[in-house]
Amino acid sequence: MRAPPTLEPEPQTGSPGPKAARPHRDGLGGLLDGLRGRVGHGVGFLARMRTPLGQVQPYVAGETPVARLLVVPATIGLISTIAITWGASLPSSPFTWKTCGGVVPGSVTVCHPWFFGIPTPPVVAGATLPADKTLFIGLVAVYGGMVLMMQAWIALIRVARRHRGLPVRSFAAVFGAWTAPLLVVAPLFSRDAYSYAAQGEMMSRGISPYLFGPGMIGVNAFSGLVDRLWADVTSPYGPVFLWIAGVNATVVGHDELLAVVGFRLIALLGVVMLAVFVPRLARSFGRDPSVAFALGVLNPLVLLHLVAGAHNDALMLGFLVAGLAVARDGRPGLGILLCTIGAMVKVPAFIGVVYIGWGWLGDDVPWRSRLRPTLTATGLALATMAAVSQMVGLGWGWVSALSNPGTVRSWVDPPTAIGLWLAKLVESLGLGHHEQLLLGTARDLGALLAVVIGVRLLWRATGARTLRAIGLTLLAVVFLGPTVQPWYVAWSMVILATIAEHRLRVLVIVLSCVSCFFGLPGAGKLVQQFGEANPILIVLASIAIIAVLAIPLVIRIRRALLVTEEDRRLLGVPGG
Repeated sequence: MRAPPTLEPEPQTGSPGPKAARPHRDGLGGLLDGLRGRVGHGVGFLARMRTPLGQVQPYVAGETPVARLLVVPATIGLISTIAITWGASLPSSPFTWKTCGGVVPGSVTVCHPWFFGIPTPPVVAGATLPADKTLFIGLVAVYGGMVLMMQAWIALIRVARRHRGLPVRSFAAVFGAWTAPLLVVAPLFSRDAYSYAAQGEMMSRGISPYLFGPGMIGVNAFSGLVDRLWADVTSPYGPVFLWIAGVNATVVGHDELLAVVGFRLIALLGVVMLAVFVPRLARSFGRDPSVAFALGVLNPLVLLHLVAGAHNDALMLGFLVAGLAVARDGRPGLGILLCTIGAMVKVPAFIGVVYIGWGWLGDDVPWRSRLRPTLTATGLALATMAAVSQMVGLGWGWVSALSNPGTVRSWVDPPTAIGLWLAKLVESLGLGHHEQLLLGTARDLGALLAVVIGVRLLWRATGARTLRAIGLTLLAVVFLGPTVQPWYVAWSMVILATIAEHRLRVLVIVLSCVSCFFGLPGAGKLVQQFGEANPILIVLASIAIIAVLAIPLVIRIRRALLVTEEDRRLLGVPGG
């Protein structure tokens, strides 16, 4: 029998200040003391820049003015998502796909990437169009909207923390308002949804995506929208997702745009599952469900990349969190089934199966006693996956395709960056071209390190540390894997949001905001048109972006400079 969870108000503590500077000594000791003092002043300055949380006032039904507390950040967030949708929908926007190139070089077919926002093709095929004056306006709208959305999100988190116990339903209207504009924009920041549509069309025609790439279906509207990088690449997705993709293609009458809309709705379904089960999972560990909802479900990374990007990671995450929540409620068998379904959408959800088995008997059992239920859970999951794979008629071909995302080479990914850097260094020293060898070795070592980290975290996982271990393991898999994508980072951010407090909450907020900007497309086009567009528009766009970024920073710096002696005493930071 598990003890009922309790919601304890989070203590308000200031950042501890550095130790008083010791008297300067000659030589190295004096230099270190001076450096320590400067670092202390810098840490104190950053501590004073933080907006104080204020007095914690737990929610009281009928007394706490919920609407008044939420209306300002909710409105700012709504304006930001409208701005992002509008900016990304301009014909010149690089954030959504605008052309129909086809997977076969030189092929020509009639297809439309979206219902609106498509530029007029040149009269002469292949001719270069002049710079579009709306390019920089769209840039300001999207980047400025993203920054405003993050500020509104952080404000909502603060409201939830300051008024512990707020009903989760209070944030439902915010979720709906922020999500609605993102449902009408073309797939944002990624073309994966077009690949899903092509793979669904293959399934509806009886062609296995585990044996062939989208190029197999020939020159048509579906293949015309797929990135040529993936033309001959087999699918790494599980049999449940491909079955859903095939059904989606049939239901929409083999219309490429309606198929993409279907995947947007499937992604929305996954996020709605998060909205239901994230608070339940947080409550089971004694955390405030409204804080978890604001931190995890209203996360810009989730809304901009999972919903607006129409990624199947949303559905995978929905099943994973649902499985963990129902297992926590005393139904581990159903939890294993839900996580298994998630793994048959995308394999990272299998981590839920392992952790449910590991904790099946409770936290106070030796590791030897944990092995049997863990192996049992794993066996049941694998048997279910085998049965479903056979029923769908696809087999296990997706396992061999799990390394396909590594086709993308991103300098954001540490193993990839290290491998490519070493290859360039070796070549510059005249030792030959060994890029493939060094890149493969770096990625293999990264994968091995991720496994070691995952096993260590599993070994020490008890209570709320279980979700922390799952989230950090997924984070290690992403940043030590072959490629880093924003929607991959969302795996760990959603899990960690359910139990995040103090430093872990800061990690979720900072990494979510930074990851939103990973790999945004169109940088080359922007640089090219900086020399062609109207200089006045460039200046206005630059001023607008700087204003959006700088105003909040100036406010924080002013707060830090105007700190009083009483504030210094309370914060524990040095004066002067």
